[in-house]
Amino acid sequence: MGFEKPPPLLMQKTPHGFKPYDQYSLGVLGDDVNGQVYKLTPRKGRMIARNAAYWIGLGLAVKATDSWPTAEHLHIDLKKLCGYVEAYHNPLTEKDEIRVQSTAFDRMTESEFVAYFMLAQQRFIAKMGFDPWERET
Repeated sequence: MGFEKPPPLLMQKTPHGFKPYDQYSLGVLGDDVNGQVYKLTPRKGRMIARNAAYWIGLGLAVKATDSWPTAEHLHIDLKKLCGYVEAYHNPLTEKDEIRVQSTAFDRMTESEFVAYFMLAQQRFIAKMGFDPWERET
C-alpha cells in the first residue's frame, strides 16, 4: 500500500521576488520559520492551468465582442499584434508573407509562454479597453 506524496511547492518569480504560486504553497510556506532556505529549480514543461486560463480569456473576449468569430481567430491576431511572426517567401504566390509562430507546448517553454501571455494581455487591454483574463490569472 503506497502513500501519495503531497503536491510540490510552487514558486513564481515576480518583479518583487519569488511568491507562492498557489494556495497550497502559500499555506505550507506560511508555516515555516523566517530564514528557512529552499532549493528552487525551474519547473520543466508548460503549466496546463496557465494555458487553460489563456484560452478561457480568449473565449470570454470573443463572447464580449463582435470582433472575432472564434478564440482561435483572436489567438492568431494577438500573435500578430505581439510580433510572434516569421517572414517567409511563399513559392506558390511568389510573394513575401508572414505566418504566426506556434505557442504549442512543444514549441514554447513556460517562460516564453508567460512572456507572450503577459504581452498579449497588455496589448489586448490597451486596444479593447477591458481585461477578459481578470479572474483567470
